[in-house]
Amino acid sequence: MSGPTALYRLDSGSGESVLRLAGDWGQAVRLPSAASVYRDIGHPGAVVIDGSELESGHPRVAAFVHALKQELGHAGVSVTERALPRDVAALMALASEPPARTERVLAKPHLVARLGLRFERRVRVARDAAALVGQALVRTPALVTGRAQTRWRDFIELVRETGAASLPVVTVVNLLIGAVLGFIGAVQLATFGAGMYLADLVGIASAREMAAIMTAFIMAGRIGATFAAHLATMESNEEVDALRMIGVSPFEFLALPRLAALTLMMPLLYLYGTALSIAGGMVVAHIVLGTPPMAFIERLQDAVAARQFVIGLIKSVAFGVLIALTSCYIGLHAGRNAAEVGRAATRTVVVCIIGVISIDAVAALCTNALGI
Repeated sequence: MSGPTALYRLDSGSGESVLRLAGDWGQAVRLPSAASVYRDIGHPGAVVIDGSELESGHPRVAAFVHALKQELGHAGVSVTERALPRDVAALMALASEPPARTERVLAKPHLVARLGLRFERRVRVARDAAALVGQALVRTPALVTGRAQTRWRDFIELVRETGAASLPVVTVVNLLIGAVLGFIGAVQLATFGAGMYLADLVGIASAREMAAIMTAFIMAGRIGATFAAHLATMESNEEVDALRMIGVSPFEFLALPRLAALTLMMPLLYLYGTALSIAGGMVVAHIVLGTPPMAFIERLQDAVAARQFVIGLIKSVAFGVLIALTSCYIGLHAGRNAAEVGRAATRTVVVCIIGVISIDAVAALCTNALGI
């Protein structure tokens, strides 16, 4: 008996049937079903499935043989395979493997064990972060002298992205912050007839605190998240591993130019933001208090000393280093899936904001203790 397009032939003997599979099952349009072949075979004592006449080991053959063995097995018929192609035999062996035993769910670790594991993770994170800072200190001179494994074209693009491309949002935020400071100060100082000191308030607050902090927040949300997401994507795509395989340091090629670009641009953006913040306060002083712009500027020159700008510059550099190192660390240590890219960006923004506030608080304590 033969099947569709002579894909199989059934030879019946004494107590045993031989099912001979033949032809190219990959090119066949109509395939036999296991149920129909089972009905043709009947109920012999044993069945031999012979594949010596097959032209190819197509997966369709393995699917058919597996289904037929299940049909015959339910009927208590013994099945033997003979001369099946290697690919079909491999698929059959894979399909016939028993399901893996479910691992016993371990009991929840003791509180002391959980605390120990958490402490170990914190120590490992601190060690990796310290190693990243050490690499930055050691390899920065190599970048300055042109001996680092980085491309200047990438560095220039990073400078453009962190600098010129960030000007619109830095402009809007700092201008409005200066206007808010000016309006609040004008309302309160006018109550005591001290409107002339509005320049002192806006100038010192902008130069010493607000311009540096707001610019850092902007860069953490815009640049820090971008850096972390970019590096996390490269980590998930195994591009970072590829760099290591060809002998290129991921830190020098990816993290070092980002660190240099952000550290270089942050002081410039701070000065730009300070000027805009003061300009916003000056506009409000002119509208609310009627203070002429020249009078505001003259009072500003007397009230704001150069050390206020120096403090702001130092803070801006520290904020830039913090944002760059944090984003690179989180990006390079992200998991290897798409969800980790979003988590890396979110974690970077949160950590950077907390870090900026912490550094500013420490700086305020230090400058207050030094009387600056």
